This record gives sequence, C-alpha cells and structure tokens, in this order.
Amino acid sequence: MQRVMNVMALGAMVLALGAGCAGKKRVARVSADTQTDLSGKWNDTDAKMTSDKLIKECFEAGWLPNFKEEEGRRPSIRVRGIVNKTDEHIDAQIFIKSIERAMVNSGKVKVLAQEGAELRSVEAEQDRGAAGALSDDSAPSIGNETGADFVVAVRMGSILDQYEGQKAKFYKINFELISPTSGEKVWIGDHEIKKLIEQDSVGW
Repeated sequence: MQRVMNVMALGAMVLALGAGCAGKKRVARVSADTQTDLSGKWNDTDAKMTSDKLIKECFEAGWLPNFKEEEGRRPSIRVRGIVNKTDEHIDAQIFIKSIERAMVNSGKVKVLAQEGAELRSVEAEQDRGAAGALSDDSAPSIGNETGADFVVAVRMGSILDQYEGQKAKFYKINFELISPTSGEKVWIGDHEIKKLIEQDSVGW
C-alpha cells in the first residue's frame, strides 16, 4: 500500500513540474507594421518588402514611359496568379494583394480585378445593369470593361539547408510583366531573401 502511495505522490510531482514548465501564455498586441519572424517561414513582412521592392524597380524601368508616350495613358495591369514552388504552403492572395497595393499606391498604373471571385463580382454588377436593375446613369456597361495591357506572373522558389540546430532558408521570387496580345515580356525582375534560423537548446 505504501508503495502505491509513493508512486501516486511521484506522479503528482511530475504533473506539477510539467505544469510549472509550461507557464502561462502571454499575448501582446503590436502594430501591424511590426516585423515578426518566429518560424523563419515566409510571412507578411516578406510579402510586403518583396512587392514594394519589385514594383518600385518595375515602374522605374523604360517600358512604362515608352507605353505612356505611345498610348497617351496609364497602362492597365492584372495580376494573374503566383506559382508556388517552395516547400511551404503560402497564401497566394496575401502576396497578390501586397503587389496590387504597391501598384495602386504608386498612381502610375490601373489595376484590374483578378480572375475568379473578383471578376465574377464585376460581371454580376454588369449583368444587373444590363437587366435594367440599375438606373441608366449609374449602370455599368458590359462593353466598358477594361482589358489588361499587361499581366503579372510571379514564381516563388526556395532552398532549405540545415545542419544540427541551424537552418538556412533561401527564397527566390521572379516577377514578369507580359503583354497578353503579343506575349512579349516587357520587364523581368527578381528578389532574394535569405534567413538563418537557429534552434535554442532546451535547458532544465
């Protein structure tokens, strides 16, 4: 009987020790602009920094003034999608929205709705106008939808190198601006990110 009591007491001590090691979870609210990199994986900061850099370089290239001189207007651009060849599940929409934000905020181009849910919403509104559900003054015309002068194609790749408690993660993002009528690539850019992740040893 005493042996059973000793075992039970030891078990209670182990549980208490485990609970003490776990500690309390602490949550702090921070600014959305705060750079956080807890796991070393692709995150919102990477998406914003990459899109800002690539759009800045893209709009400083010669294709943009050439287009404006020839056409006398701002070009219309549609982001087609992102090909993810990394070893991570990446929410493509977060990256796409970062690219669109950078383009819209530049004021240098017009950004068109994406194919899929966004474009279907536009078409649904056009259908309402065509069916007479909206007044003539405000009804969107189906024939007035803008076609894209250029489309954006993005490809993401990654390489992981690891040894013992260290990891090195390398990302390569390729950005291409393509004319849908001719297939010509008017601008190509890339951005690289390298992260070193060190795993702390657990001390007791």
